[in-house]
Amino acid sequence: MNFSLLKVENPSKLKSLSRNKINFFKKKEEISLFHFNKIDNDLYHAVFNISDEYQVSTKKLGNQYNYMYSSLVNFFFLDQNKYAFLEYINNEYLEEVLMELNRKTRASISKIAINNDLFKLFNIDLNGTIKKMKYTNEDDEFIDLDFATKDKFLEVVASNTIEEITVLVENQFITINKNGRVSVDNSEEEFLVYFTKRILNAIN
Repeated sequence: MNFSLLKVENPSKLKSLSRNKINFFKKKEEISLFHFNKIDNDLYHAVFNISDEYQVSTKKLGNQYNYMYSSLVNFFFLDQNKYAFLEYINNEYLEEVLMELNRKTRASISKIAINNDLFKLFNIDLNGTIKKMKYTNEDDEFIDLDFATKDKFLEVVASNTIEEITVLVENQFITINKNGRVSVDNSEEEFLVYFTKRILNAIN
């Protein structure tokens, strides 16, 4: 499952999502709140429904058929935590959900890049094995390592720009990219709850 890391300036306002009317049925709006609940004490989960359509066409005949469909986008946040996770499907859906979140909550939510300091916090908390590390050195050379020890990671992070790391944690691969993208190879609810709380608390 893929996520975008978000920065939340006013986290206390996010719970106002619970006061919004939830729509379970197809409706004319292009985006709507489909689901909201509290799970595992202080972790909250919201789902947004985005209406879209496939457009089928041919080169000679042009547009022929439009097929309506919906995409569900998951959003996770912790009470009073200044970071949150939004499921990443594509940039267009990301921007649309961000706009809707800010409209509904006024929590001032924005995308965030992951700098070296955040990479260090991720790595310290996850305490896994770095299976892959990509970085750019001072000469703007791109370097791709298949494995890195903790000492090597600290050496690199001290004077280079980390682009991406893939960490093996409890038999699960977690990939973190400087563009704010975090990917996990497990979409089971129990693991996502554990992973989300651990990551967000580590960097808060």
